[in-house]
Amino acid sequence: MELIIPVFTSYHPVFRNYGNIRDMEIERKFLVKNMPDISGIQPVYYERYFLKIEDGYQERIQRKGDRYEFETKKLVPSIGNVSHHEKTRDQITEKEFERLKEGKENLGIMRDGYFLSKNPDISIKIYRGKYEGLVRAEVEFDSEKEARDYQPEPWMGEEITNSPLGMDSRLLHLTTDEFRDLLGF
Repeated sequence: MELIIPVFTSYHPVFRNYGNIRDMEIERKFLVKNMPDISGIQPVYYERYFLKIEDGYQERIQRKGDRYEFETKKLVPSIGNVSHHEKTRDQITEKEFERLKEGKENLGIMRDGYFLSKNPDISIKIYRGKYEGLVRAEVEFDSEKEARDYQPEPWMGEEITNSPLGMDSRLLHLTTDEFRDLLGF
């Protein structure tokens, strides 16, 4: 039985009418070649499962620290190495999260996030489990122009915005050998 959840809704029987949060996500992503000092930063644990992945559209649930969310993500056409998505996010309970992830364990991503700065927002994601070895910097912007004009920090390596290493939903489709090859192992 496939779970079907309506897009952009502020109420669904699964969600207890928490209301939703809509926002635009404009970002670029890079491998980390030299890890900056993150020793004083408290990591946020992410556990994410994909319920639906279609061309340009995703439905996913995630545990983000002690919060649980249902999120939709829709691709917005953009130019160059800029990832631009419209997102909606609804809070769900831990019980709802556990129920929705049943049978989706092979579609899961686990990682720790370290928030480094604001304006632009820069964070480092360190992957666990099957994707251990991937360390990614994510930079979020207020506009596509800011994203295009951005000069990466000296500790950032290859840009991976539009590659499978830059998108969790595409990581899921990689074999272990393909993943290792993309990371250069």
